[in-house]
Amino acid sequence: MTTRTTKPARPSSISRALARNRLGIPAVVFFVLAGVAPLTVAAGVIPTAFQTTGLTGIPAAFLTVALVLALFSAGYVAMARHITNAGAFYAFISRGIGRIIGVAAALVAVASYNLLQVGLYGAFGPNAASLAAEHLHWHAAWWAWALGAWAVVTLLGLLRVDITGWVLEIAVILAETISGLLHPAGGHLSLATLSPPT
Repeated sequence: MTTRTTKPARPSSISRALARNRLGIPAVVFFVLAGVAPLTVAAGVIPTAFQTTGLTGIPAAFLTVALVLALFSAGYVAMARHITNAGAFYAFISRGIGRIIGVAAALVAVASYNLLQVGLYGAFGPNAASLAAEHLHWHAAWWAWALGAWAVVTLLGLLRVDITGWVLEIAVILAETISGLLHPAGGHLSLATLSPPT
């Protein structure tokens, strides 16, 4: 009796089959931008920075950071053409520095993102509860709002991971930007915050 062995498919052909028509350059760029959590910055850090420091030049610093992130995104997209592995930053770090450091970076990322999401849901719950009670007259415990946010994020993640960045981050930032432009603080728009001497 003879047994027939099949030759395993090459990893590059598997990666190409999995990735066909799935991720292009725009999708990777938006994935990177979503990964740096602009919603967290826009909703939490910027108002807090204005309140605690009183510095009006903070937007200029964010423009500098945006330029650095643009350079990072260009490098990330350029490397993505040569790395067909779907292992996110693990694949990039392993290819560039080594597998041991790549695994360590992946473990740090997993732990950090899980701790971040616990903190974000904990911060979202009380704020959503107070805003809903004040503006919509809906009264629910903070943990109900936190669980609701978790359920929405989970559902979006299960349906299609790349729409999460659009729905939860880019769309919310656009809405906040438009609202801020239509109703600026003090009643008028000013470009003084973008002045480097300020």
